[in-house]
Amino acid sequence: MKGKTSPSSEFERLLEESFEKRKSIEPGSSHSAKVISVKNDYVFIRTNGSNIVGNISSEEWKEETPPVPGAVLTVYFLKEDSGDYHFTSCLVGDSVTEENLQIALNSEIPILGQISTEVNGGYEVKLGSVTAFVPFSQLDAENKGKEIYGKKFKFIISEFNSKQNKVVVSQKKISDREKEAKRRILRDELKEGMFVTTRIRSIHKFGLIVDMDGFDALVPASEASFRKNADLEKEFQVGETLRAKIISLNWEEGKFSLSAKDFLQDPWAQKVPFKESDIVTGEIESIKPFGIFVRLNESFGGLIPNKETGVPGRTPVNTVYSTGQKVEVFVLEVNPEKKQIALSITKAADAKDRLEYQQYLKNDTDTGSVSSFGLLLKQSLEKKNKK
Repeated sequence: MKGKTSPSSEFERLLEESFEKRKSIEPGSSHSAKVISVKNDYVFIRTNGSNIVGNISSEEWKEETPPVPGAVLTVYFLKEDSGDYHFTSCLVGDSVTEENLQIALNSEIPILGQISTEVNGGYEVKLGSVTAFVPFSQLDAENKGKEIYGKKFKFIISEFNSKQNKVVVSQKKISDREKEAKRRILRDELKEGMFVTTRIRSIHKFGLIVDMDGFDALVPASEASFRKNADLEKEFQVGETLRAKIISLNWEEGKFSLSAKDFLQDPWAQKVPFKESDIVTGEIESIKPFGIFVRLNESFGGLIPNKETGVPGRTPVNTVYSTGQKVEVFVLEVNPEKKQIALSITKAADAKDRLEYQQYLKNDTDTGSVSSFGLLLKQSLEKKNKK
């Protein structure tokens, strides 16, 4: 009959499908699979594409929350046994056999191990009933220098020799793989101008090193505080959570710059505690070729231009003044838009002299006469004003 397939042709087709199916699940082959059910002893999965139904021992999730139906996993085929297809997402416990170790070596299948005794150059690691060795150089940088005895991590087998009973593993390869996978995801998700939650890892004069979802990022000192030359160790603590805005992302060089200023209170947004003609005592922070920077309080500072220092033109300012020195300054200008305060030492001295003169003159007037000192002071002030 037309269109009818002969038994031999149908058999050949089924045989070919079976061959292709088996070829696609060679031991160690990696698959994306969806969880279809979770039982006490096994998690049942179906591979995407080849639609192979298999199982994974529930022991693999003894240390963590098991997946739920619908979850997608990366799995590795181990073997077929009486029609059952056995997979793994990470070798653990009894599944760590000599046969599976060889498969894991060839296909870089993750394997769960527990840090044991520290030995020369690294640690012994328990992989089920097998003892392996992880060199210090193959530990994730996050764990170097930390107390990790007894802790469990995932490893990749880098060397396996059953005759010599030698197994060498690497934790760094696992962390590098996870970071690269996360890097690809974050590269698509993160954009300049976005806000992220970070954790402070270390504090330096140049800024804060923070953990941005597994990657180190820098919050420069200028973006960590509104205070000039702020002592960041007093303002922040290691381990503190910090919200920050992404300034720049350089994935090629692995350099990321953030700003925390959007979440900090800008003192200039409040009422500035200084106004023009105020006389304030401040502390010299630094001396530059163009003038002196003075700290007025915890949040505000100002600049004394060279011409307002009272130092003759050819005399270096740093020979007269020094950092840490207290000085009285006159507020010439407060500019909230530019966030700048202009100061003067000479006008502070003039104003102080004028106040002393006026007070002295008042006292002399009360007695009905003006002293020769008062007249001399008046003449001195008039002379200064003519300059």
